Amino acid sequence: MNAISTNHLQSGPETKFILFSDAHRGDGSGADDFAANSQLFKCALDHYLAEGYTLIELGDSEELLENKQFDQIYISHTAIYDRLAQFHQSGGRYIKLWGNHDDLWERRQDLLQHLFPGIVVYEAAVIDRRILLWHGHRADPKCWGWWAKLTRVVLRKFWYGMQQIGFRDPTRAAENPGRCDAVDKILFEWAKTGRSEMRRLDEWFPGMRIDIIIAGHTHRPVFQNLSLTDKWYVEKRRSTPGTRRGNRRDSAYFNTGSCVHPRCITGIELTGTGNEMHISLIKWSAEPIREKELAEGTVYPLAIQRTVLESALLKSGAISI
Repeated sequence: MNAISTNHLQSGPETKFILFSDAHRGDGSGADDFAANSQLFKCALDHYLAEGYTLIELGDSEELLENKQFDQIYISHTAIYDRLAQFHQSGGRYIKLWGNHDDLWERRQDLLQHLFPGIVVYEAAVIDRRILLWHGHRADPKCWGWWAKLTRVVLRKFWYGMQQIGFRDPTRAAENPGRCDAVDKILFEWAKTGRSEMRRLDEWFPGMRIDIIIAGHTHRPVFQNLSLTDKWYVEKRRSTPGTRRGNRRDSAYFNTGSCVHPRCITGIELTGTGNEMHISLIKWSAEPIREKELAEGTVYPLAIQRTVLESALLKSGAISI
């Protein structure tokens, strides 16, 4: 069994969780999608460390499909791992799940012990016996089984070099809106009905009924079952050919997005108690400070800022705005 017991993730009056996914930390080369946002991520970690949050990474934290060795990833992002170690050393405030791009941790957790002594990397976790956290790639047929093995070969032998000269990886759901829609739909249905891969809950968490899934994998933020694009269509009461799944908010499904968006990272904050928790979709980005002026003209210095994109109140068995 490779899932964390809910006893480790019980909320209390001062509970604070920050959930990030899909950092894809790489080797610092042109194929390293995380490198451009590393400063944003460091500032976010400093904030959450100081504010007493528990950090949960929902998989694909390391890019281990393109990179065979973890050592070069660590060397390229030592400042990040120093901060992660501080979370781990501060009462076990670092919880790590694996995804399809870093499933090496399912088999080789010994490689992390010198950085995080005693750490266990899990496939899934549960908060307060009702909120399931996992990467979400099991809802994507192209990311497990023989497809996953083929993808590993393609990424290492071909696309690693192509990325360095500017090509984008075509194997990820993030590069295909249709696959994003399909994965989101499956995860939402699993949360609503308990079908298919959700049967694994009987093994991981006997007798538990999950109300909410929070996942990653697609790189697309979803709040109350609506992506930010869906939300815009709903608010503007307009759509375009090919837009998809509906326009109804539902508490069953959320997605953190990723840490490899152009110019920003997204995540989900959970604060409060089991019966009443605040959930927020947040963005960290470099934004202009417009008040500054110099004699030779107006300048707009950049400052790294945290922005709340969506927020709601989760109650036991319900959600309210």
